[in-house]
Amino acid sequence: IKINTIGPTILTKIISKKMIKNQFGRIINMSSIFGEITKEKRVLYSITKFGINGLTKGSAIDLAKNQILVNSVSPGFVLTKLTKKILGKKINTLKNEIPLKRLASSKEISKIVLFLVSDQNTYLTGQNVIVDGGFTSR
Repeated sequence: IKINTIGPTILTKIISKKMIKNQFGRIINMSSIFGEITKEKRVLYSITKFGINGLTKGSAIDLAKNQILVNSVSPGFVLTKLTKKILGKKINTLKNEIPLKRLASSKEISKIVLFLVSDQNTYLTGQNVIVDGGFTSR
């Protein structure tokens, strides 16, 4: 809870002060698909990610008048060394549960974040962008 929810809340409060002075800013919170859905034995993790999504929406409303856009990104399953280590051979089973039949690359997630902080994004705020290959849509 301290790392996943309280930390971003404190950071948002601190960094938004400078953004308010500049009348411009972009804040991206990292959430998870488990902030939209949950499953067995994910209660505490889901609580923190649901909290991040609430922080995002509330901050977006509070900071909009200062031209500060606040969004979150919710990755699904991303193919990393840690994912491989934890899931092992279960990755193949998991792939079959994802409509795109594969895990995301970290590069795919970072492209969404780059868009949200870029000058291409001038109006999207208070949103949680789910990047999960359709997993939560099934």
